[in-house]
Amino acid sequence: MSCPYYWYNHHYACRKSGKDVNEDTYQKYCKNYNYGDCPIYKGNESSGCFLTSACTEAKGLPDDCYELTTLRKFRDEYLAKQECGKCEIDHYYQVAPVIVAKIHSDTNAKAVFEKIYAELVAPCVKLIEDGDLVTAHSKYREYVLMLERGIA
Repeated sequence: MSCPYYWYNHHYACRKSGKDVNEDTYQKYCKNYNYGDCPIYKGNESSGCFLTSACTEAKGLPDDCYELTTLRKFRDEYLAKQECGKCEIDHYYQVAPVIVAKIHSDTNAKAVFEKIYAELVAPCVKLIEDGDLVTAHSKYREYVLMLERGIA
């Protein structure tokens, strides 16, 4: 599996950093992607809410905004404790960066992320606030699967 942020268009490039990379960097980090060793991520790792982070970033919100904090807490304190919750989280970590990279390649990426924010992030945060964790879980899971099917 290669890094979901790696992009090749007659040269090696990293979408995450926005910079070109040389062939040695590609061979060492991009081709056999190792998140923990990549110098672009090392020391700058987010807590894994790739899709939500991209959506809040498109809206100009910081990494510690209410929405991200709420969804991370939901992931760690609710979802991780559910039967197959850790499997779902692992699956999300595999597909979300690919989804985000695909959206970033769209000329209307900001609008797409804002739409996802309005249809997914904000409603899930509201459901969590209302204590409807089961529905929030279902909505997030189904939306991510729909996005995954759209990029397959």
